[in-house]
Amino acid sequence: MKNNRKNIIIIICIIFVIIGICAFFIFKKIKGVQTPINNINTNNNDYQKEYEELKENSIMYDESSTIDELKEEYKITGDNEIYQVETESDGRKVLNVKPNVNYKVAFSGMIKNAKPEFGEIDKILDKYGPDETGIWITEKDREKIIEILNNNEKLQSEYIINDKGYLNIKQENQQTDLDKKIQEIINSDKQYVLCISSICYMVDPVTGEIVDNPYNELEEYQTYEYFKDEDRIIIFITENKDLKMTNTEILESVVNLMELQ
Repeated sequence: MKNNRKNIIIIICIIFVIIGICAFFIFKKIKGVQTPINNINTNNNDYQKEYEELKENSIMYDESSTIDELKEEYKITGDNEIYQVETESDGRKVLNVKPNVNYKVAFSGMIKNAKPEFGEIDKILDKYGPDETGIWITEKDREKIIEILNNNEKLQSEYIINDKGYLNIKQENQQTDLDKKIQEIINSDKQYVLCISSICYMVDPVTGEIVDNPYNELEEYQTYEYFKDEDRIIIFITENKDLKMTNTEILESVVNLMELQ
């Protein structure tokens, strides 16, 4: 009987030891989980504190910040006249090139087929720029674009380009959805300029200099590059030299872009 009681006591002691060991490891595990969370909270608090200090002390969050001050903050060196101040979603002030400046540069480069100078972009646009709404096509690409439109499996209408360089529909012929989209764009109150070119010109936002933008070399599947200024947009369409895409894929992409503008 004594032996049985002794065995029972031993078993109880063993159980208590096992429980103690388990409790120790569970405590260690909980503590290990809590420590990273606490670290994360600390890091978040530190980040939030740094962010608030930045907002208080940085000129980029100052409502009255000037172009000169922002240029110094962002290390931008272009002429003041080409920039405008814009506000990001978090209240940060940034400098961007004015849309009308980039538009005039892109248009002038398209007409010259070379890098333009700032001193001539207004004259080129005044002399060669279209003055009506609809789709205007640069002279060198009119024949190619008409060929694409009138020999496309997704289109049924017959298209022509008038003497002013604007795209028109000569005959509707059971319009497809793509035909209808093009017709709506033609009849819209916006102006679209089309050019087939894998390179265009733009203003470098940091230096303020006019630079070439070989967008299609950087991304061979990019179907276009565009510049928008209010209700006018100039679209450079890929030359597709390596035939990475079909004419239909490019056409649909460009029409979808125009439809969204």
